[in-house]
Amino acid sequence: MNTSQKLPRRSFLALAAWSLASCGGGSGGFAGLPGTGGTGITSFGSISGFGSVIVNSIKFDDLQASIQINGESAMSTDLRLGMVANVQGIRGTTTSLGTASSIKVWSVAQGAVSQVSAGQFKLAGMTLLTNGATAFDGLSSAAALAPGVQVTVWGLQTTADASNWTATRVAVSSASSVVCSGLVHVANSQISINGLILTGSLTDSLKAGQLVRIQGTLSLDGTSLLVTRVKVLDTDIQFNEGEAEVEGLITSLLSATRFQLGSIEVDTSAASFEPLNLQLVVGTRVEVHGSWQAGVLKAYRVETEDEESLDQVEIEAQITEFTSLSNFVVRSQRCDASGVTVVKNGALSDIKLGAKVHLKGTKMGDVVKVTQLSLDD
Repeated sequence: MNTSQKLPRRSFLALAAWSLASCGGGSGGFAGLPGTGGTGITSFGSISGFGSVIVNSIKFDDLQASIQINGESAMSTDLRLGMVANVQGIRGTTTSLGTASSIKVWSVAQGAVSQVSAGQFKLAGMTLLTNGATAFDGLSSAAALAPGVQVTVWGLQTTADASNWTATRVAVSSASSVVCSGLVHVANSQISINGLILTGSLTDSLKAGQLVRIQGTLSLDGTSLLVTRVKVLDTDIQFNEGEAEVEGLITSLLSATRFQLGSIEVDTSAASFEPLNLQLVVGTRVEVHGSWQAGVLKAYRVETEDEESLDQVEIEAQITEFTSLSNFVVRSQRCDASGVTVVKNGALSDIKLGAKVHLKGTKMGDVVKVTQLSLDD
């Protein structure tokens, strides 16, 4: 794999932050400095590239990783851009490299779209927000969404009540079951999530306030869900030892130095910020670098993520379908390199079926618009 000698902005900033951090052991401190390797790490965020699986600008070697999608065993080739992944592994020799031991992916919504408006749509009681960084599959863009379209959605919790989520990937789906995610509500012995009444024996284990992913069968009138599967979401990434890099949206402010990132409490009392004048407000999308201390993510760095950086893609793989330079497929992702005039380590005529390429580009609906292209050895 060809690796640029210039660290990405976020990796460089993390390296600078690490050089100021004190060493420690276990979950109560920093287990090691970058460059030494071997530090345990949790990285939670949307997938932005392949070759190695890229999450939060870290390229994770996934050759030996155990991979699950919605609780089922999967292959690395089943992973897609925009899926939100929980990666467990160890840090590599630099802050931008790692080796994954496990990768877990859970969709947050599935079913028929019930309503569409500017920048958002509704599904199973949830409000799902879209933006330029949302990846699409089977849909050219958010404008192609319409009531009745069946989709599966991956995303990040956007509001404290977990009724709103920011979609990082939306894919057309033929699945018959319905999935919704949110907080459990209990009133008058009636259990619900996002306004949907939950029924069935599996609801007996649910407790008010839990953040859960519910799968089941929607009633004919669309008011209740017969539960066939329950996944508690707020236990997946907390309380792990070692480092953590977590992407999310600020859902509530607890104090001048604490906020909620979805279901995670973040302590910024010892953190630096990028930009330096960063104002923490509800709805800001951030990446937090830190370590776990008594169930709280103790941040040493907090940085904003804007749409321009979030729509960046990097893929290193073989071309599996090729129609033209403006229409080819790499890692199940359709690409358009019609704007590229120079191919590093080769020529435009070398871009063809079977060629191994390393590309960078931006997401534009269901297509990656390639801006840099090179042939790999």
